[in-house]
Amino acid sequence: MLLLAAILAVAAVLVNLRPREPLKTIDLVPVVVASQDIGPYSIISSGQVTLGSTKIPETLAADYYKEPDEVVGFMTTRFIKAGQQVSLEDAKPIEKVRYVEDMKLEIVSFPAIFSEMVAGQVKPGHKINVYGYEPETGKDRPGEAILVASNVWVVDVRTATGEEVEEEAEQTQQEVGGLFTAPGVGGFSQPASVVAVAASPEVVQDIIYAFGAKGYEAWVTLAPSPENIPPVATLATPTPQPQETPAAIEPRPASLVGAIYMSDRDGGPKVDVFPNNTSVVWAIVNLQYSPDGPVAIRIAVHDQGGTLVFEGDFTHPRSGQESYLIVPVKAFTPDTAYETTLYVGDKSFSVGWELSGNSILPKTGGDPSVTEDEGSSGD
Repeated sequence: MLLLAAILAVAAVLVNLRPREPLKTIDLVPVVVASQDIGPYSIISSGQVTLGSTKIPETLAADYYKEPDEVVGFMTTRFIKAGQQVSLEDAKPIEKVRYVEDMKLEIVSFPAIFSEMVAGQVKPGHKINVYGYEPETGKDRPGEAILVASNVWVVDVRTATGEEVEEEAEQTQQEVGGLFTAPGVGGFSQPASVVAVAASPEVVQDIIYAFGAKGYEAWVTLAPSPENIPPVATLATPTPQPQETPAAIEPRPASLVGAIYMSDRDGGPKVDVFPNNTSVVWAIVNLQYSPDGPVAIRIAVHDQGGTLVFEGDFTHPRSGQESYLIVPVKAFTPDTAYETTLYVGDKSFSVGWELSGNSILPKTGGDPSVTEDEGSSGD
């Protein structure tokens, strides 16, 4: 027993004398946080992000941006609240969120049969011509084919079930006879049958009108050089027939009191500053007059340079408040001041507002009363 105790004592001494490995220190690093609320689908500016004061372990920081400059110019994929850390999934290059960086281009998709998409060989990066055709169904419907859009940029190609079309190996090409296919159930492959393109809003409207409203089938070709492309068919959306409105009355000027303010919704609160990505606004008109009944009004919007961006005639149905949707002829210009003017007979009422920043939370003014002094100015 004494021998065993001696052996254990020596072993304990040797263990204690063995050099110990130093404990690894955990490095803490700061990461980027939002300095204000940032809405989804917004392009981040330098004033919206900063380096956070709270540090996190370096191993966790790998999923977050570590310098504000890294995220400036990226697009958000969700709403980021002020003070929240910005992860690599929260903000990405614009083309990773919406295919292309050019925000003037609209993205749209449409279906087409595999055999009518250059044998399924269409892929991102191609420029294509998009034709619409209607098969012959009788002597009263002989069939037709028109060029809907020309030299359009393909940004994605998908299968009918939404799967990404992949370029398969050479052996698979020989087996299935197609280059761009997607894995299917049971080893079968699905052909490409949905094309996504980037184009101007006018071209996108023609595509939707041809394949949605008119019911044409799509036929896709690889575009030739621009000088060899025939003219595109005129596919202007029919203008809705104007509805008959009651005859407007002309109120006596002495009996008219009016006010106008701008909002981001029908009947919404007064908004003085709208986000830069605003596409439409609402004019909230409050008129008090007698005798009651419909009255003709005109609403005009000018930018800070005096350019007319909207003008429309409306019928105010009765004494009281009504909302009118303002859709500019061309998109509103970011970081620009505007003035909306309401014309009623020989009187006018104006209100100023602007586009600034990317926040989805508008700066609101006070509730306007029905006077010419708050929310508007009368001439």
